[in-house]
Amino acid sequence: MTISLSLLLLVGEKKNVIEGLLGKIMPMIKPNQGLLVNDTTPSNMEQVYAILNSDDRLNKNSVAAIMGNIDVETGGSFDFMQQQNKGPGYGLFQFEGIQRKEYDKFLNENKLKDSANAQIDYVMENVFGNKQNIVGQGNAKKIREAFDADVDTATEIFMTKFERPKDQSSKQINKRIKKAKSIMDIFSE
Repeated sequence: MTISLSLLLLVGEKKNVIEGLLGKIMPMIKPNQGLLVNDTTPSNMEQVYAILNSDDRLNKNSVAAIMGNIDVETGGSFDFMQQQNKGPGYGLFQFEGIQRKEYDKFLNENKLKDSANAQIDYVMENVFGNKQNIVGQGNAKKIREAFDADVDTATEIFMTKFERPKDQSSKQINKRIKKAKSIMDIFSE
């Protein structure tokens, strides 16, 4: 009886210690990061990076430039279903207006479901493929040329020629460049 009571007290103490540790650890865990060391479920960011990085037309600077823009457009969620706060923008690239209509048409024509992959494929068609007329062939060419430049130029040109946000200030450009460089650092390790 004494052994059982001592054992229960010991288990109770360990439970309190474990709960206390979890209370300190849980706030440190980032969104989309698994608790288990061998958790192989990729985060949204990792999935988007993998899709972009698998495209032979893109180099590390262009991948980072696009990722930096997506980071800002989605508020860091990298969620392909991200809805703009108080606005019509949708997805990784916050499609709206003609871009949204053309994206939906692209899905139907190619019998695709909305996904991160489909959104990236659509954007690549705007830059490299048969949909250059949507962004403008001159803009598509400027984006392709910028993709062969440094990450700063690639990020700025992708923002101004494809994303075209209302705020195109140097502050906004620098924010996206900072995100792009940070993402480059994350994935260069």
